[in-house]
Amino acid sequence: MSLFGVQGLLKDSRVWVGLFAGVLGAAFSWRPSYWYDEGATVFAAQRPLPDLLRFLDHQDAVHGLYYLAMHFWFRLVGESEFTARLPSALAVGVAAAGVVTLGQLVADRRTALLAGLVFAILPRVTWAAVEARSYACTATAAVWLTVVLVVALRRGRWPWWAGYALGCAVSIVLFIDMATLVIAHALVVVVLNRKAFAAWGTAAVAGGLLALPAARVISSQSGQVAWIPAPDRHMIRALLEYQWFVGAPVFAVLALALMVVGVVRVRGRLVAVALPWALVPTGLLVGYSLIEPVYLDRYLTFTTPAVALLVGAGIGALASTRWIALAMLGALIAAAVPAYVAQRGEWSKPSGMDFSAVAAFMADHGRPGDCVLFANSSAWNPTSARVAKNIRPSAFDGLRDVGAGRSAVAEGWLWDENLQLSAVNLGDCTVLWYIGDADRDAAHTIRHTSNEVWPLGPYHFDASPDHALLVERGFVVDQQWQLHMSQIVRLTAARR
Repeated sequence: MSLFGVQGLLKDSRVWVGLFAGVLGAAFSWRPSYWYDEGATVFAAQRPLPDLLRFLDHQDAVHGLYYLAMHFWFRLVGESEFTARLPSALAVGVAAAGVVTLGQLVADRRTALLAGLVFAILPRVTWAAVEARSYACTATAAVWLTVVLVVALRRGRWPWWAGYALGCAVSIVLFIDMATLVIAHALVVVVLNRKAFAAWGTAAVAGGLLALPAARVISSQSGQVAWIPAPDRHMIRALLEYQWFVGAPVFAVLALALMVVGVVRVRGRLVAVALPWALVPTGLLVGYSLIEPVYLDRYLTFTTPAVALLVGAGIGALASTRWIALAMLGALIAAAVPAYVAQRGEWSKPSGMDFSAVAAFMADHGRPGDCVLFANSSAWNPTSARVAKNIRPSAFDGLRDVGAGRSAVAEGWLWDENLQLSAVNLGDCTVLWYIGDADRDAAHTIRHTSNEVWPLGPYHFDASPDHALLVERGFVVDQQWQLHMSQIVRLTAARR
């Protein structure tokens, strides 16, 4: 690139907004402990490629493209909390650049810049940036697919429609719910260039056909989302706050007001693109959930660029000067800070899951030849405490995993089998590490933003059936460590 080309790149607001969003997203991403969903990413993506493909044929195909990308990413850079989440932060940066690009196409440079900055600080976006899942990537795919659509509507040339068809296919394979974005694009086409509807329809159908093989596999595994709660009164808060402004109710009030201003005062191409994008996927998922629950607040992360465009338009409509615009952005930033900080705390993931902390503790305290035993269940964990080892097996090197059953990698499962304690042979263990639920004096309930409700009753290890069985087997408690949601107990074999 020539010197002038470099200078032009440095002056490009898309570059600076993208860098800002990416750095903001990546900052402190190494702090939160992994949670269950991220553990699934890490454990699945690090399998040998043939085993990963076999697993996807049975389960989690909805995340298959993302797992495959993460497989090669981990082979390149290794696994840690930072490297697992870095692709999401990078995706946020690319998406922010896309928001500015799209804003320039459907509005003006000022509105585009405002929208890009709003996108960077949207609480759902900063959440996605520290999540080792595909949600940030869906926002990236959505905004650039929409850029291609707008350009295709302007130029009407077949390469752009071919690119749109390919983009539709990739987006749907990346996350099946993004098919609702393609449906929303139908309204965009009707408003912006009705004469191009046939070309759009041809490209959309072609993209759907390309994605059909993957979609059929995903559809055959639909039972894995049977846990999604049915809609109730709590969905109102999910729609108004959690979906786009998770953890930031003041931000939600300000942003929703600005979105209304943007729709009423601006109208035009920006609203024609952003409003269907924000509302149609949401409406379709909520509507279908009345028949079969499929709505989760985080599933609509791909609509965040549309929200940013509408908020940016609202700021632009109200701010007569640069300083007023900056003041309004400052108010949004102040409202977003509590959510941003909370998202990057050590126990910030759902239920305060602490699998990373468990692995780190065992790496420091376990000694070669010690036995380790994982509790089969916890009130806050959908599977056994073995997740900590599945995520980071190196932390348990040299330890004897006495409760290990069949291997998930060999069987094509999500998690390894964990034997019932009554079936575990502890005969030659002298030191036994037990990993299970933390002690709780009082019952409390966790309600997730997904509307899942987990009741956690009182619990004490020394009053549990597992403790009684271990005492019966001749073990005594040496030390106990309470982490956050987990505890680790060191037991020793009593003299026989």
